[in-house]
Amino acid sequence: MAVMGEEPAERWTAELRRTGRVVFPLRRRPVVWRSSFGVIPFVVFLPAALPGALAERGFFRIQAIVITTAVFVSLCFTGWQLVTQRPVLTVDASGIRMGRRRFVPWSEIGMIGDPEGPPVDRSFVVVRIGTRRRLRLGQQHVRDLPAFTHWLRAELEQHKHSETAN
Repeated sequence: MAVMGEEPAERWTAELRRTGRVVFPLRRRPVVWRSSFGVIPFVVFLPAALPGALAERGFFRIQAIVITTAVFVSLCFTGWQLVTQRPVLTVDASGIRMGRRRFVPWSEIGMIGDPEGPPVDRSFVVVRIGTRRRLRLGQQHVRDLPAFTHWLRAELEQHKHSETAN
């Protein structure tokens, strides 16, 4: 079974109508791709530089310990994301939710931006009305971002029309 983020927009609409929500788990390939630019170079160069840095005293030793810890924590976090496919992006009748804590109700969405960024790491923002808080969504959950932004805008319009009709 394919991940929902790999499916076309028609499948998202059908799932939303059938179950009342669409769940987009984290896609593994973009997570690996994104982490390879930040962590892999350190993993490659760290074994060569670490023994010499730890033999030093003072600042270089502290710097080596901090960098090693940061790389270890980042690798653990990325591994956790790859295994659990979290945070999950959920679109339902109440709004858009990323993980457990980041939520924007349909009634508070002011704008859904256009995809931007380099081709391998594109993203867009969902802007809340009356606040500077934004929810950034990207290719970690959905492959076809232009289709996803179009689909979210159509859902937003539908929710706005249903609110004015009531």
